[in-house]
Amino acid sequence: MEIWSDSLLIGWVFDPLRVMCSSLIGRSSGRSLWDSGVVTPDSVVLDRAEGTSFQLTVHAAADAAAPVFLLQPAMGTKAGYYGRLATALQLAGLTAVVSELRGHEASGGRHASRGYDFGYDEMVNEDLAQAVAAVRDRFPDAALHLLGHSLGGQLCSLYAAQHPGEVDGLVLIASAAVHWRHYGWPFLPLSQFFGFTAKAVGHFPGKRVGFAGREARTVMADWARVARTGRFATGSPRVDREDELAKVDVPVLAISLTGDTFAPRRAVDALADKLTGAEVTRLHLTPDEPTDHFKWARRPQTVVPAIVDWLG
Repeated sequence: MEIWSDSLLIGWVFDPLRVMCSSLIGRSSGRSLWDSGVVTPDSVVLDRAEGTSFQLTVHAAADAAAPVFLLQPAMGTKAGYYGRLATALQLAGLTAVVSELRGHEASGGRHASRGYDFGYDEMVNEDLAQAVAAVRDRFPDAALHLLGHSLGGQLCSLYAAQHPGEVDGLVLIASAAVHWRHYGWPFLPLSQFFGFTAKAVGHFPGKRVGFAGREARTVMADWARVARTGRFATGSPRVDREDELAKVDVPVLAISLTGDTFAPRRAVDALADKLTGAEVTRLHLTPDEPTDHFKWARRPQTVVPAIVDWLG
């Protein structure tokens, strides 16, 4: 069904709130856009060599050559949380593909445990690499941008650093270099306690602690290392990735949000500042409604017009 009219695209630039209301309420029936059947995403299941699998949810634009955004979620966040954001990007005439994070698949995956561990390196060079290849195969004529939220933005940045020339741009939303100096002294012992807990238990019990979800101990070790040192170092044997990050040369849009205490502006700037070889556009947005580190994804009328303007 054709839904990519000029009026919708104009609406995203000049009246994003109207289009968002249309997408969530429905034009005349009072039903949501999902209920109306207008948006029909499809899924692709990708098998890992280890025997697990993960899913890509594809919200394809009518134009197969439209820019594609491959979305990586925040730590502990299910891919389904980004449904409204993906729909909003699709309504703007873009293709959105949402990937599941390892350990947080709806099906086909495994929970992190003492017997099942992984870190940033596996998520970047196995999962994200496989997702990029699948999207390139599906949309060979489209520019491919990685869109990362929080941890997802760290992974996207590391992918662009380690795989030069394979993506056309980065959009980093509420994604930070979580060095303790950007948060204050109490964050240092707290972050290291999280890493120690994950190592001692065999995984990080995030739901019990009240931070993230059930995370792999090496993921938490990689995260805690950034919190302690301010530097990204991943893999086994460990490799310092800072020089690679400095060589990223694709356009970058880095967005911070008023009200986000998990990724304050100075911490988002710190990640963007690592990409010294890139043309970085920095935006600090203040949504019409109060938001936090996660709520913005359910109210994408704030970020989607910014993304469209950046593409333009």
